[in-house]
Amino acid sequence: MLELKELSEKTLEIFKIDSIDNLGKALMECVDNNDMDKIVAFNELVDDLSIDWLQKIYQYYCADRKDKKQDYTPKCLAQFVSRLIGDSEKTIDMCAGSGALTIQRWIECPETTFELYEIDENVISYLLFNLVLRNIKATVYQGDILQGEIVRTWQVRKGARYGEVISI
Repeated sequence: MLELKELSEKTLEIFKIDSIDNLGKALMECVDNNDMDKIVAFNELVDDLSIDWLQKIYQYYCADRKDKKQDYTPKCLAQFVSRLIGDSEKTIDMCAGSGALTIQRWIECPETTFELYEIDENVISYLLFNLVLRNIKATVYQGDILQGEIVRTWQVRKGARYGEVISI
């Protein structure tokens, strides 16, 4: 298993950036441009898609734990919630973050369609990249679900191997 430092350094190399602070922007450019070279390179780096590798980077370097109280969803909790959902063709996550629950649900039910909401624009690119990497069909809403305010919407369509992001 990759150590966080090695994962971070190799991720920076793949995206040709010099700081984790620029990773969110680089991930968004990657999914906006459907940059298969970077998607394939990251997939080869991490190999095991049952782990949210980007969550590890985001939580350590980028999460706003003080003001936004951002913290990761432990895998055991994601597994538990996924099992509570039971048989369902659609899963809705109102605090999607980088996609921990979505990834766990996808592992258990790969044909599930997802409707994902996230308020923090900084983590949206991590979520979209995770969906594309795993070829997960989803609609992603950036906004405040409690207020019913949606700022942006994306669709992730399934492809032959990787998904494709369409901004709506």
